[in-house]
Amino acid sequence: MQADEKTVVTASGSRQVAEKTVVTAKGSPQTIEKTVVTSAVKSGSEEVKAEDVSLDKFLEERAKLDALFADKFTKFITVMFTDLKGSTTIAENEGDLVSRMLIKHQNDIVMPAIKDNNGIFVKSIGDGTLSYFENALDAVRTAVRIQKGMDALNMSKIFRFPVFMRIGMHSGKCVVEEHDIAGDVVNTASRFESAADGGGILLSEDTYNALSDKSEIYCRFVKQVTLKGKKEPFNAYKAFWNPQEIELDKQGKTAVASQEAVAVPAKSPGGKLVWGIAAAAIVLLLVIAAKFFGSTAHEESRHSISDSAAPAEKPDIQR
Repeated sequence: MQADEKTVVTASGSRQVAEKTVVTAKGSPQTIEKTVVTSAVKSGSEEVKAEDVSLDKFLEERAKLDALFADKFTKFITVMFTDLKGSTTIAENEGDLVSRMLIKHQNDIVMPAIKDNNGIFVKSIGDGTLSYFENALDAVRTAVRIQKGMDALNMSKIFRFPVFMRIGMHSGKCVVEEHDIAGDVVNTASRFESAADGGGILLSEDTYNALSDKSEIYCRFVKQVTLKGKKEPFNAYKAFWNPQEIELDKQGKTAVASQEAVAVPAKSPGGKLVWGIAAAAIVLLLVIAAKFFGSTAHEESRHSISDSAAPAEKPDIQR
């Protein structure tokens, strides 16, 4: 009986016996599939069989693979999430067509901003986006441009309701693939976006520290946030983009928590109507109160005069 083996060496360096041809006693060859018989790991010019690998050798090879993985697939990047606030309510109240138009206008603002600031657009997530930047300052520049674009959209009155976007970002080592990114940095950036106010830009401390020029865009620490799925709170920094809000904050006055709080009363004609109705109601109440108290005072005065003018009762003299 004779045997002829075909050996295949895989790309990873492991050797596998793919086929084994067996010549039977009758002289008829029979080819059978064979599973892995031996595997070997190439270490330089040395080839080590699996059964000969010690734990130390295995750990050494594992360390080399980890270093190769880190070098090829991980980068220090800034991850940015954007999301339209209240989009579900908008779709419910305004209809699918208006909702779709809103997303188009959002993309017309977001996509060029990412591209022009050296960012990489990864994907859309519902009415939001995921992108990343190798330079943290580029990410903040993009966020500021997006918020200014959204403000201009509100001023244009294309929609009969104000639209606000939340933006959050975080920086760190991340797994970067050809068409996607993954890792804890991505999850944390998403949580920062959820913690941002409508019209706001919220940065992690890692992103703030990664800014190459902290004077270009006004940012400061605003609060500690507890993020979903995280045990420890994170320091959160706000990037300001509205000149009026920047001036108020620098003067030490009470800064507006979000652009949403400023924009709604200023741009909503309904707000003036509500204040007008409230003022009229207050005036009406004052008039009614004045008439009521004036009438009461008059009655008391009349009774007092009548009582003083009436003759005194005669004493009851019993005879």
